Amino acid sequence: MSSVGERAGTSGARKTRGERPVLWVWLFLLVATNIPYARAWALPPRGTAFLGFFYALPDVYNYLSYVQQAEDGQLLFVNKLYPAPHAPRLVNLEWGMVGLLSVLLGHHPTLAYRFLGAAATLALLLAVDRWLRRAGLPESHRFAALLLVFTGGGFGGLLYERLGPPAWRFLDLTTGLFPFVSVLVNPHFVLGTALLLWALWAFQHARDGRGELLAVALGSGLVLVRPYELALLVGIRGLVILATLPPRRWPRAALPLLGLAPAFAYAWWVLVANPAFAVFSVVGYSLPSPAHIALALAPAAAAALSGVPFLWRRASSEEKPAVAYFLAWPLVVGVLFLLPLGFVFQTATNLGLPLLALLALALARLPPAATLLAALCLSSTGLVGLRLLLEDNPNWFVPRERLEAAHALRSPCRRGDLLLAPPDIGLYANAYSACRAYVAHLGVPDGPERAREVERFYAASPAERAAWLDRSCVRVALLPGDQGLRAEGFLGPATPFRRFGIVGTGAHAIGLYARDGPAPCSPWSP
Repeated sequence: MSSVGERAGTSGARKTRGERPVLWVWLFLLVATNIPYARAWALPPRGTAFLGFFYALPDVYNYLSYVQQAEDGQLLFVNKLYPAPHAPRLVNLEWGMVGLLSVLLGHHPTLAYRFLGAAATLALLLAVDRWLRRAGLPESHRFAALLLVFTGGGFGGLLYERLGPPAWRFLDLTTGLFPFVSVLVNPHFVLGTALLLWALWAFQHARDGRGELLAVALGSGLVLVRPYELALLVGIRGLVILATLPPRRWPRAALPLLGLAPAFAYAWWVLVANPAFAVFSVVGYSLPSPAHIALALAPAAAAALSGVPFLWRRASSEEKPAVAYFLAWPLVVGVLFLLPLGFVFQTATNLGLPLLALLALALARLPPAATLLAALCLSSTGLVGLRLLLEDNPNWFVPRERLEAAHALRSPCRRGDLLLAPPDIGLYANAYSACRAYVAHLGVPDGPERAREVERFYAASPAERAAWLDRSCVRVALLPGDQGLRAEGFLGPATPFRRFGIVGTGAHAIGLYARDGPAPCSPWSP
């Protein structure tokens, strides 16, 4: 029985060879997704600065707090959001690479992330293209299929245009459920999915010890970039083994997965057993309602599933395992959703990818124009997302002085210095200086209380402020306006703080102050 690829390949359509389809789609994505960034950096509203990202700003600026440590040459990271002193324990290959690239670019971490995003997008495109061809996609359909997978989504964009805010109801628009939005707003998602697909490829096609070592290395690298997806890697590979191999071959096929045990042990030791980093597994994430998830995925899922019976019947024995990987991915995520863990929605990153891949494979029995039409019909969310990012939204444009104040701390801050600043500037300062902000990300357990404490500090009397600083470990403080060289009127006549800089003028001015001597307690970071 002939395969889908063999029949479609004889349809007379002109074949495209080499990696040109991948490169064309990559160039299209580079141009389309970087237009909002170029516009935001070049033309911010008067008196504002672009933060360098659009979505989930507290989270991505927390990424940058680790990138900053990598810029300073650290290989093991501390968690600047954790209030107590702790030893550096966290290794993350992505943040290390971005830190190194940022140094080469003159300390521009947000720009470095754009370069990493471009490379990660190419890696993901190459992986998807390889899996699609292995599943029987003909040469003539490669460009159209990649365009569908990387531009498709749900109807959340159209629903947002019709119904308006709140946007969080439309998850295909506001989260990384589909590749286009991931490429647009979060390289962290793109790199994680690329590593996942390449690791699965390596496990599937390992033929000897060297191949298995490569698979384990890629899987371990995935853990050191985005550990949430370790469960996906093991779950998808395990399910495909059960579904496509006879029982007598299960033990040998599953054996290489045991090579991931050290990476799993390390992730557990750091991210679960270590209280300084356990915040990643218990805080800040919640599972959206099933209705909102279904609304976001329904168009792609319905279209894909309608073609699965035909696709499975017509696939050859060599093609079926690749198809099985695309089928197993959503099933494993669905099982993970049943677990009582706060971070399980993180495993849904790019969940739309296997659905769109299955749709592309099912459409391969038709001319490529049918796949291009499907891509057009499912592209509305990406188009709406691009339109929204071209707006002058105060979420990603902030008063210029607040970002400049964080940049001005790079030189005076020493590793572990405690900074007193409003939460937003604290978030930026964690990313651009060695200081650790007293309050930054409000999603951590004590974040809201610390924010209220800082608010009370700025509203208190000079005597109350001086007393608070006397019992604190703060070495650097940002004060509103020009408070003079010693800020005696703001901090009391006996204050040990001296101004080392000022950003802005008039009502928008921010004074930068530091203690003359060391803080009255030990440095926070070892």
